[in-house]
Amino acid sequence: MKGNNGTGNNVERDEWETPQWLFDILDKQYVFYMDWCASEKNKKCESWTDNMVNTAVLPKTICWMNPPFSKALEMFKEFFKRTPKGVAIYRCDNFETKIWQDIIFPNATWIFIPNKRIAYEGMNGIGSRFPSALIGLNVGLPKRLKGTILKSVK
Repeated sequence: MKGNNGTGNNVERDEWETPQWLFDILDKQYVFYMDWCASEKNKKCESWTDNMVNTAVLPKTICWMNPPFSKALEMFKEFFKRTPKGVAIYRCDNFETKIWQDIIFPNATWIFIPNKRIAYEGMNGIGSRFPSALIGLNVGLPKRLKGTILKSVK
């Protein structure tokens, strides 16, 4: 069995896209205004940016984020600092890491683990080998997905 050598968040995996079926379910509930970590090729919202540090959002808007793995730590720091309301997706096979322990767990309103592995798009048929979590900030839990609530703040 091959172990995790800690190189999972590398630039070669930055272009994995949120599957359209998942985004459609979430967008129907949340009506996302901005895709925080997008490119022209993989954007999911009409409003998008590849540089959230220099982008302002309206106070009541809801943002979506699927961060590039190589920049996930800095993107989550900015997400929680700049996003009024939002949902993000991120790998959840490594809860002991700094990003989960210092950034996501203390700041998320809720964490939801879908009951099936998310097969990301855009990598020539190569799917993920890890589970994913949805991370909410100041919005309600997903209504149309089955899974487990890992953290919920009432």
